[in-house]
Amino acid sequence: MKCLIIINRLSGNGKHADENMLRQVFGSGFDVDVFFVKNNTPTPDLLPYDRIVACGGDGTLNRLVNKKTKQGAQVFYCPYGTLNEVAKGKTSTLKDVCIANDKKFAYVLATGIFTPLGYRTKDSHKRKLKAFAYILNVIKHYKVHHIPAKISTDGLDCEGTYTLLLALDSPKCFGFRFNKAYAHDDDKMHLLAIKSPKRKNIFGKIKIFFPLFRAFFVGFKKEYHSKNMSFVPFEKLTITLTQRTDFCMDGELATFDGKVDVSLAKAENPVVVVDKTQIEKFFKDGKVF
Repeated sequence: MKCLIIINRLSGNGKHADENMLRQVFGSGFDVDVFFVKNNTPTPDLLPYDRIVACGGDGTLNRLVNKKTKQGAQVFYCPYGTLNEVAKGKTSTLKDVCIANDKKFAYVLATGIFTPLGYRTKDSHKRKLKAFAYILNVIKHYKVHHIPAKISTDGLDCEGTYTLLLALDSPKCFGFRFNKAYAHDDDKMHLLAIKSPKRKNIFGKIKIFFPLFRAFFVGFKKEYHSKNMSFVPFEKLTITLTQRTDFCMDGELATFDGKVDVSLAKAENPVVVVDKTQIEKFFKDGKVF
């Protein structure tokens, strides 16, 4: 039986991932390999392993769900990132995976205002400043975006120019627990679409403040529609783009052109989330997974 422990020291709290502790808690009874993530190093082949333990941020989890694992393999995710949106927002076992065309993601696919924060904030800043690294760049990324798109879901068909398009399978994103409908729509994803004002100047920035405040500070308990914003549950979503567009996918950069088909599917192997506190307690008590 083989176990692979992946440790991303580049993630926000990756330096706290203790190799010896992880070996004892997850590697007992296994032939253990340890892989340390470095800049631009691809995730190793996971198929030979009966147990995979990935330690890092949401980006580490994104790379994990995009790699094929053998049927019946035990898969663990240990959040050592900065925000750890997935670990804080969802249940202890991730049974579903989100799909956008041929790419998989754990919880969010978004483009527009603030979304470059996820993939442009430097790892060195995240390790040093933690969540404050994102806050420092908020003003820089407070920009009106003009994203022409056609949207089609189970219950919504519309076309326009958007400053934010966000497909979410979590109650939480951007640090805000705004998706209060997640609890009773757990078999669906949710789409937040905010239209753009005509101007990108200060008046445009003022105009988009109000739907942003309504969305992230007030939140949604159910489907919502207004002149400038829609929030809808969906099983299948198609976004038709007229130009190449950069998206934030679990904190990673993904670029799409033309149609983007988004849906939920069952994960090949469920991913069990085990936080740092649980690992330390198991280690202290001499327990193993």
